[in-house]
Amino acid sequence: MSVLVNREKELEVLEQEYRKPGFRLVVVYGRRRVGKTYLLRWFCRGRPCIYYVAAELPYSVLSKEFSASVHEALGVPISGDVVEVLEALAKLYKGKRLAVVLDEFQYLVGADSSLPSRLMRSIDLVLSGSDLFLVLCGSSVSFFEKKLLGYRAPLHGRRTAQIRLRPMLFWETWGFNHELGPVDAALLYGVAGGTPAYLSLVSPRPSAGKFIGELTRPGSPLLEEPVLLLRQELREPRTYLAILRALAEGRTEPSEAAQVAGVDPRSIGKYVDVLEELDIVERTRPLGKRRPVRLRFRDNFFRFWFSFILPARSLIEAGASEKVRETIHERIDAYMGKAFEETILPQIAAKMIEAGIIPVKPIEAGPWWHRGTEIDLVLRDTGRATAFIEAKWTRLSKADARRLLHRLEEKAARSGLASPQNYYLVVAREIDEPVLEEYHMAIDLAWLHEQGVIKPARVLEHHSH
Repeated sequence: MSVLVNREKELEVLEQEYRKPGFRLVVVYGRRRVGKTYLLRWFCRGRPCIYYVAAELPYSVLSKEFSASVHEALGVPISGDVVEVLEALAKLYKGKRLAVVLDEFQYLVGADSSLPSRLMRSIDLVLSGSDLFLVLCGSSVSFFEKKLLGYRAPLHGRRTAQIRLRPMLFWETWGFNHELGPVDAALLYGVAGGTPAYLSLVSPRPSAGKFIGELTRPGSPLLEEPVLLLRQELREPRTYLAILRALAEGRTEPSEAAQVAGVDPRSIGKYVDVLEELDIVERTRPLGKRRPVRLRFRDNFFRFWFSFILPARSLIEAGASEKVRETIHERIDAYMGKAFEETILPQIAAKMIEAGIIPVKPIEAGPWWHRGTEIDLVLRDTGRATAFIEAKWTRLSKADARRLLHRLEEKAARSGLASPQNYYLVVAREIDEPVLEEYHMAIDLAWLHEQGVIKPARVLEHHSH
């Protein structure tokens, strides 16, 4: 039995496209390991399908391989260039649906840069009159967004649907292990992030402990993963690695990160653009202002790797994994404070709005800070209502919770973001007793789970016969 965790929206897009008559061109992309191939192979089950994965080889070799894939799947001896083979399939399957997936499409284009233009011509003259369901898939985000989907790209306007597959959210990773409680599920997301391939390395039933064990094992594929991912996307990953290390050390201002990384502060923006494009970091500004800008991690695996694994790699390879794990265990709560505040809290807040617990339409949302005063998250329906929210990765007594709510109200009054109606919320890892009042709430992950606000994602199962 194989399972698919919470990719229902993406599956539905593929199903809807497949059910529509005539030629369809679907583009599926996202950085490596987010589950593109798994999703598409799942979709292709039980359907007439040719699935071809390209590699960094000469175009003549790729064309022969693609022809061989067609022969193996259909028993039909078709040969030629990739476009010629697609046109032959379109004629052969006239009036019948056939799915063709060209995975790692960027390698095909790398081997023959004329391929997108020739494919565009073929779509216009031949394929558009067929019933071919063509999927172009790949893991080079910059290639797909600039060279394939960009306004000036040959295939712009030819696609009928596109899916950018992103890393999973907190409750989606929880779907990999329904047996975890909400605190342990948050801890798993805090160290592993939302990349399915990383979680599957410690399946079945991944946990933070198992993941840290794998990550600190000499020879683990995860030991070099961030370097490999950046190397695939970028010509010179060294500068990006230096910027991410500076960010993990707490250098959140772009100019400060640039200085520590040895980068000209005037050029830091172009590096951050790429890291944002890859869902690794994001820029944040105080709500309602354009400056100052701070950087923060969007991807917790990268946050964890740069915080703990990069500084300890030589120790791990020297066999001192147990010592590294002890250090992680001592510092994990301090580390989780930021992960909880920056990645999990905004996701939980979205679920609380959905459930009607936060009665604010978030026209504006984001953190706020000014001269040493900070509020983790502000949700604002300008001129009507504002919710001020703090995250605490700790255990709170009811008295602690009330003190925090009082302090939050004072900070909110100084922020200039107050509305006619204001709400104050503290979301803690654990709380002795929740505070549940109309405008003041202090709750924890267990309460949110009990109320059904957060729960593990649904899992689709496939039983092979």
